Amino acid sequence: MSRKALPSGTSVGMTPADEATARSLIMSLLYRYASLAREEGDHTATAKLFEADGVIQFQDGREIAPSDLGVITRRNPPKLLRHHLTTINIQFVSSEEVNCQSYIIAGSHLRMPDHWGRWDDTVRKQGDGTWLFKSKSVIVDGLDPVGWLAETIAIESSVEQE
Repeated sequence: MSRKALPSGTSVGMTPADEATARSLIMSLLYRYASLAREEGDHTATAKLFEADGVIQFQDGREIAPSDLGVITRRNPPKLLRHHLTTINIQFVSSEEVNCQSYIIAGSHLRMPDHWGRWDDTVRKQGDGTWLFKSKSVIVDGLDPVGWLAETIAIESSVEQE
């Protein structure tokens, strides 16, 4: 997804009840991910929120499998990490797929806010009626220079240079 806001749109022919149900399930998925994206997060539970071939993408071009989320925190595990969702925009591509943009503010044991930005997601309806992430793009708009994310990026950069 681009860094632009999603265009306005309609729910592609869904009934109001079907759209309301889908939006509720999608919002629950977004909030569940945010609640798991914390210190000592349950990466197995997080991976279950994604399709089998789901992917998480970062601004630097890296892509990881959801089951590998622990790689981000292994060298600098946060003592406290919370992601707060603010504005959420859900746009139906079809009755089975949506694009979502969720603005986030994250706090850590070092700073509040520690970092902020947006999650751009593609979410798909599964055969059993649940909704799962196909992809999640993490876009960091800003970070506190002495916060946990800045510290983690510095540690990763120094390891890569060795």
